[in-house]
Amino acid sequence: MDILTILATFLFLVFAFGYGACFGSFLNVVVWRLPSKMPIMLARSHCPKCRQDIWGSDNIPIFGWLRLRGKCRFCQLPISARYPLVETGVALLFAVLFALIVIAHGVTLPTDWMHQHRISWLSEFPGCPLLVVWGDQVVLGYFLLALALVDEDRQQMPYRWLILGLVVHLGLLLIEPSVGMMDYLSATAGDLAENRGNLPDAACFSGVGIVCGFAVALLTMLFRLPHQLRNGIQSLLLLGGFLGPAVLVWCSLIGFSSLICQWILGRFGKKQGVRTGLSAQLFLAWLLVLMTWRWWPEGNWLWMQELLPGK
Repeated sequence: MDILTILATFLFLVFAFGYGACFGSFLNVVVWRLPSKMPIMLARSHCPKCRQDIWGSDNIPIFGWLRLRGKCRFCQLPISARYPLVETGVALLFAVLFALIVIAHGVTLPTDWMHQHRISWLSEFPGCPLLVVWGDQVVLGYFLLALALVDEDRQQMPYRWLILGLVVHLGLLLIEPSVGMMDYLSATAGDLAENRGNLPDAACFSGVGIVCGFAVALLTMLFRLPHQLRNGIQSLLLLGGFLGPAVLVWCSLIGFSSLICQWILGRFGKKQGVRTGLSAQLFLAWLLVLMTWRWWPEGNWLWMQELLPGK
């Protein structure tokens, strides 16, 4: 790798980090205001305690909080460290996924992408479909994280958040239909570069995933889960709509297994630990699956081939 490629890679990672930090700042606004039905787009950020508008120079993601040493400029009351932590977390999410999916040629994705690319990832940028895959995954992670944070606040996210996420996913399917059915194409069509699927197949695949999400959501209603069930249902539907039934099942198994362990420790342990809801468990399960997707077993997709309109 030559020096120019290394420099370009570093700059793109810095850009992805900064881009994610800005979206993390907006996520703090969404998590605070949307469940309370407060305006989001037309209202300035303000201190939640003294209600004074925050200066633009103080509203820079991560650095604004550090500059003020975690205190409001006006009332000098502490500002929660959760704000810079969320901004940093989303920034890292954008940067790490960019490195794994775009720069490393989808090293953890279910299909072996390496032979589809030249030596440098920049050689096919920005026309490479992996860029759309990255966008789709950061959108999914962003929406799942918002639901997890709202759930930990014991609030309920309105269903229009779910609808917005699915609409954005549909827009990405129009650009690259394969982004939501990579495991299916990997198991049935071989090289993704040779057969990227089509929009009707991708929409049908997402629809089947959403139906499976409804089925899992109905099962969750039989149990008494911590926090708000509505948020968990939306997380299930997002996972099914974005990534299809197989990933939905994997994430559900991981999430519910974690909840069972949490319940056992809370029931029989000496101390009552921190209880996290289904949305947080599904977000962490999605991260785990995404980081290890290539090594998960391939399923039998013959039943799906009968459902897809393009088959």
